[in-house]
Amino acid sequence: MPSKIHKMLLCFAIVFGSFYWSMAQDLQNQNKIYSLPGSFRLNAKSDGVKGTPFLFEVTRLGKISLPGGKVYEEIPFNILLEKNEVYIQMGGEDNPPMVVKKWDWIETLEDNPRTFKTETVGGQARVVELIYEKDKVKIVAIHSKTLVKNEIVRDGYSGPQYDTYRHNVQFYKMEAVRSEELKLNNAGLKSIAGNRFEELKEYIKLEKLKPEEPQDLRRIFIFLETAK
Repeated sequence: MPSKIHKMLLCFAIVFGSFYWSMAQDLQNQNKIYSLPGSFRLNAKSDGVKGTPFLFEVTRLGKISLPGGKVYEEIPFNILLEKNEVYIQMGGEDNPPMVVKKWDWIETLEDNPRTFKTETVGGQARVVELIYEKDKVKIVAIHSKTLVKNEIVRDGYSGPQYDTYRHNVQFYKMEAVRSEELKLNNAGLKSIAGNRFEELKEYIKLEKLKPEEPQDLRRIFIFLETAK
């Protein structure tokens, strides 16, 4: 007769499997998720290329909120920047990823969560990272990746040469239907900090922040908000 431990493990497997099956069905019904060929992977990498066209080098776990209010947690996901598409992978890497057509927001599961939404910037719907939001003003980051071709001629003395995906980030201030690019040079930081610019410079120096990094820019806005 099976032991109690075996019975518990069997029950856990059934419940766990049922949860993912139910979630997949719900996502397919609400969002028209389409499976992709089995050769496609969320951490897509190619020989001779450094980096990936996706936002994350390695798939992240996140919470995904769907229209209607349902929220699913611990979902492996990644974002294909060129197409502004969110992909999830359920049931392990042997299963093909699926693209989520309708979603409200995604939040990474980490100590400092990152939130992603779809916003209209410059007349185009884009997947953006929400940096800061207060009243009717939002600061968002738009990520992109550019494949930079290797132009160095390989010889017998040089090591392997690679094409490389270069990560670019642009920041925008959004208010109502208007959006404008936010430059992070001295003039841009002055426009953010106002008469507290010198204080902000000291804070950036003390904390060794890089304003062009989304997580650091978020800290800057929080500092300016809470240190008044």
